[in-house]
Amino acid sequence: MPNFFTDNPDLSQHFKCLDIEYIVELKENYYIASKDDDAAPRNYEEAFDSYRIALDLLGEICANDIAPRRQEIDAVGTRFIDGKVSYASGTESSRQQLSELGFMGTIYPREYGGLNFPATIYMMMIEMVSRADPSLMTLFGYQDVGELIARFGSEEQRQDFLPKLATGEHIGAIVLSEPGAGSDLQGIKLRAELDDEGNWHLNGIKHFISNGCGDVLMVLARSEPGDRNPFGLSLFACRGGKAVRVNRVEEKMGLHGSPTCELSFNQAPAQLVGSRRVGFTKYVLESLNQARFSVAAQAIGIAEAAYQLANDYAKIRSQFGKLIGSFPAVANLLFEARVKLESSRALVFEGAQWLDYKTQLEEQIAELKQKKQNFKQPHQALQKAALMVNLLSPMVKYIATEAASQACHDAQQVFGGLGYMRETGIEQLVRDIRITTIYEGTSQVQVAASLRLVMSDVLNEYFDEKHKSLVGDADAPLKVEIERIRCIFADSLIHLKDKNDAKYNSACAQHLVDMYGSILASYLLLGRVNFDDNHLVAARYVKIALANAKANNLIIKSNQYDDLQQIKFTE
Repeated sequence: MPNFFTDNPDLSQHFKCLDIEYIVELKENYYIASKDDDAAPRNYEEAFDSYRIALDLLGEICANDIAPRRQEIDAVGTRFIDGKVSYASGTESSRQQLSELGFMGTIYPREYGGLNFPATIYMMMIEMVSRADPSLMTLFGYQDVGELIARFGSEEQRQDFLPKLATGEHIGAIVLSEPGAGSDLQGIKLRAELDDEGNWHLNGIKHFISNGCGDVLMVLARSEPGDRNPFGLSLFACRGGKAVRVNRVEEKMGLHGSPTCELSFNQAPAQLVGSRRVGFTKYVLESLNQARFSVAAQAIGIAEAAYQLANDYAKIRSQFGKLIGSFPAVANLLFEARVKLESSRALVFEGAQWLDYKTQLEEQIAELKQKKQNFKQPHQALQKAALMVNLLSPMVKYIATEAASQACHDAQQVFGGLGYMRETGIEQLVRDIRITTIYEGTSQVQVAASLRLVMSDVLNEYFDEKHKSLVGDADAPLKVEIERIRCIFADSLIHLKDKNDAKYNSACAQHLVDMYGSILASYLLLGRVNFDDNHLVAARYVKIALANAKANNLIIKSNQYDDLQQIKFTE
């Protein structure tokens, strides 16, 4: 029986090699809950075993139940009749399965009906769900709504919202974008108004909202009308109802099983989550960190589905008396797709573990502050974790989604003309993958968000640590090549600092981020060789990374972007 966890050696190997014991210890509050709750693990071994069982079960469901529904859901899509949105029957069946087994509350605290799993395990689940049905990810993968309430809401709000979100009875949506305020969320105009009785109401328009027809809407709104800066924004929990109208459902290129809605808020009752004025600068930015990793995992799942289809097809399709998989050109497309997938997966799980570490340190410090105990040591660790997440969140989202998108296109190419037809299912995956480089911030926005820390070479000491940890003789030639990439990157930085042109730096940002991300991915892949002995993937990746670094360095030093100063953009 197929299983999207056990039949993916790279994914299952990542799970076996996870270094999250301290993270889980903090998340389970040193396993104190096990004294009164039989569902709570008594130690790390029990917790880790529960993760393995859950991943194995979800992998089986994804392969045998959810994946077979994918093409029908894509063909049927969602319906919008008389202001009401309904999902395809296949989507409802998948949602029900995930709900019955508790997966819709994967990352929610156990006391509110959740599984209390770390984000790293959740990312593995998102990948498998996305491989089965990319559009289902926007139902399963938007557990950020409940997590925001769990972390920053009041106890009353947790009791009110979380149990039904955890069971899947209620679906959540993150409601940020507006006409004129996409990636630039500081431009949000939707108003949050406080009446004389101390109740909040929302008024305005939001658009491009995945699952905007959901039951619990987490809305970013302008609560301070006099402030046009980010500190005028607060976060609100709002139940969908008569005061929230779905104006329309967008007709999209892909993800047909997920409704993308435009919403009107007309004196919609809402509850303030956390404190005023920090809805964007604290809560949404926290949520975006996880959302970026989620989209990266979604992209890998989609590309994994495409790669598997193409790989299977290459084993049965004959041309000129030979299986097409035996032709070097086709074999190379498939192998490079695999390299893109495995390097991207390594980056995502590296980032997810740092995200988990940061979150648990924040929770630990908050508890220590409440008890008026010393928190100097965890605070120092938090500073490093926050720095890592601030870099990896945008950088990994950019690199993984672009790599997965290319892997999907290459997989479609293996099919030739048949890949353009709907019957194979590959063209749907090509359509579905496209949004991953766009939503939760376009690739260009992610590159810009990474640039400052990349130009500061913030991972220099981290790279040194990774380099020292590689001790195998077989790794020696590749270690030399990674060192050459680091030297090329350093040379590029020197050139840009000597040039001292902020606009030129921005134009070169993609080349710098590509180099920096490839150094990290190279170390991560090479570090896993000792565990899974997959030297071919690591060797190919490092060689490609070195060649690309040389090319990027030449482009940076060619001053070819000087002509941008002469280009005028007029209204």
